[in-house]
Amino acid sequence: MSTWKYCLVGDDNETLLKGWQKVGDYYYYLYSNGAMAESEWFQDTNGYWYYLDGNGRMLTGLQTINNIMYYFHETSDGSQAQYFGAMAKNCSIAVNDTTYTADNNGCLSVGIGGLSSEGADFICSWEGYSSTWEDVGDGYQTIGIGTSTSGTLGLQLYNSGVTSCTKEQAKEWLQQECVTCYEAIKEKLDDSGVTLKQNQIDALISMAYNIGQYGLIGSTLFKNILSGITDPDILLGNFEAWDKCNGHVLQGLKNRRDSEYALFVNADYTGNN
Repeated sequence: MSTWKYCLVGDDNETLLKGWQKVGDYYYYLYSNGAMAESEWFQDTNGYWYYLDGNGRMLTGLQTINNIMYYFHETSDGSQAQYFGAMAKNCSIAVNDTTYTADNNGCLSVGIGGLSSEGADFICSWEGYSSTWEDVGDGYQTIGIGTSTSGTLGLQLYNSGVTSCTKEQAKEWLQQECVTCYEAIKEKLDDSGVTLKQNQIDALISMAYNIGQYGLIGSTLFKNILSGITDPDILLGNFEAWDKCNGHVLQGLKNRRDSEYALFVNADYTGNN
């Protein structure tokens, strides 16, 4: 097999190009020696997975590989948590009016599942982000987006010697922590024959992440949702019932409850921004 290289030709010498390079309408990846990556699956130095066709061209959008559907991002976002061409995982994607859920391996299934990437950003706007462990005054250490040693994952990370994280890692930990919560919510919804949109799932997970899974499941809000109540005034009162500490309204909690209500009712992902 021949090895392709891409060079800039100057007056006196040729300069080998490296990394991602756009040639015509496609991107190609060139190793440090200038050789073009030709394997179909390719992982770059940042740990992102890409799919290259037989000519080394990076593909984007929906792709079916060995009878499994994947999605490769067609844009990059401002936070750099989403890269052009990178395989989507642990998120929900809307393509041509169809919502897909990508698992940790990037495999797509049709329908809503777990916390979306936008939902993770929403929770992050309220929880904040820390790249290192912090004592937030509750006797526990917290890292990332509210991942605490009070929980199983946080304790495992702390005991394993993890000292820092990127925002992307923090979002992945948040997704992991929200799996059990989502499964409990979904089970109750299925039992009652209720189907919610992704923004509504995200709003409930955000609330549960703050007040606890069992607090949400046992709340009047959740019982009303299971009963099919959609009156906005009733739902707003149900959300705001959880804005107090020791019987007193805390403005920060009220702001978060109102924001979660706006997300649930109007798909408003603004959050605390």
